[in-house]
Amino acid sequence: MTSGAGHPILGELQERVFDAESVTINYIQSPASGPPLVLLHGVGRNWQDFLPLIPKFSGRCQVFALDMRGHGKSGRVPQGYFSRDYASDVAAFLRSVVKRRSILFGHSLGGVVAMRIAAEQPALVRAAILGDVALSGDYLADSMYQALFEGLHRVLVEGGSVDEIARRLGKVQIRVPGIDHPVAIGDLPGNNETYLIKWADCLKKVDPEVMLMAKDGRNLADYDGRTLLPRMQCPTLILQANPELGGLLPESDIEMALKLLPQGQVVRFPLLGHALHLQRPQPVIDAVMNFLVAIDAA
Repeated sequence: MTSGAGHPILGELQERVFDAESVTINYIQSPASGPPLVLLHGVGRNWQDFLPLIPKFSGRCQVFALDMRGHGKSGRVPQGYFSRDYASDVAAFLRSVVKRRSILFGHSLGGVVAMRIAAEQPALVRAAILGDVALSGDYLADSMYQALFEGLHRVLVEGGSVDEIARRLGKVQIRVPGIDHPVAIGDLPGNNETYLIKWADCLKKVDPEVMLMAKDGRNLADYDGRTLLPRMQCPTLILQANPELGGLLPESDIEMALKLLPQGQVVRFPLLGHALHLQRPQPVIDAVMNFLVAIDAA
């Protein structure tokens, strides 16, 4: 049984395991109550990122949330963390477990996976929701996230208890838009001790090689969102975080995406950074619920 059993829906969640071709994938699913909604987390996270959202969506959809390979309780695969590897696991999960056309909601790396599947295996996807996903790995290489991935990899390699990881995590320094000197993660708004411990608990369950490949940019070396967008025939919602707060989608990319997507729309969150629902769940819940209502009515 999952944690958070105080909520009726969360109390009904069971963690299960799916055997993909080369790795076991840990996942949860809510009771059947509508079309399948599959939640895909970002790099270094796990399915529990979506705990604030699952009760809200479970009344309309049957929710599935995965630990992607190398994360959480899923298996580890040396040198196996390219975007195509993550997408292969999720596509196999959709075919073998869900067995219905699904709505994919991917945040960050999860959005990359959702794009690949929607473009390359459209029969599996009813709609896609992309949470602040970079359209090119090149953008990440020139962003604040390069230093973040380097710091997170260093923290993972050093290991230790959750409390020790949290302390070191808070000292990782990154460049923040609008500030001309490096800033420690622990000094950023919202990154209090409670949040850092929760993040550290997530990181402790990540294969260090996941972060090594993210740091080197190899995990997205096989990805170019600009070539995938025109092939995504399903309704697609882009959730744009504020680039000045660390969002990965500048307005120029949004304009390009809306031109390339056959059925694209965007919701902008000027007060939220890349973490989106990890910062404030309700605005994201509202945007996604409106999208779900619209595609049901179409």
